[in-house]
Amino acid sequence: MKKMKRFFDLIPAMLLWLMLSLFLWSLVFNSLTDAPAEEKIVLFIDAPLTGETQLALDLEAAAGDGIEMAQVRSFAYAMMGSEEIENADLYIIGKSALAEYRDWFAPLPEELRNGTLLEMDGTPYGVKVYDAATGEGLTPEIIGYTYPGKVVEDHYLLVGINSLHVEGHENAVDNEAVTCALALLNKGGIR
Repeated sequence: MKKMKRFFDLIPAMLLWLMLSLFLWSLVFNSLTDAPAEEKIVLFIDAPLTGETQLALDLEAAAGDGIEMAQVRSFAYAMMGSEEIENADLYIIGKSALAEYRDWFAPLPEELRNGTLLEMDGTPYGVKVYDAATGEGLTPEIIGYTYPGKVVEDHYLLVGINSLHVEGHENAVDNEAVTCALALLNKGGIR
């Protein structure tokens, strides 16, 4: 009986050790598989995603030699903090959320000013990638523009103000975010 009690007394310590071990190994795995921001294109999408790995591979293929990897993430990925989302290179966001995240966007580069544009204060900030009226949009098999509990709305592709991959931005290393955005827009959509 005493052995059973000692065993059960050790369970909380074992669980704590297991959680710490998982946390440590996840940090090690993340540091080994991630790339620095200068070598990575990040696209955040404010909608449910399926097949984001394929979309990331398409972005990697479109990017130049200086880009080691591309990541496509849903906003839900960064639930615990917004720093990673704020530093993204590209966004696809529904019209109703634009005001909430406005500080994260840069004016649209000249190369992307083609199609139906979103203007804020007379400056183009986004290009429409999903038209709610027609149901046509960019990669609807990957991006869930329509889902339960959410009003169907237009979605726009925007460029991050903190992107290191847009010429003219502070600390920019290349223009690969624009290259990837053009590849996305040419992939299909409502242009």
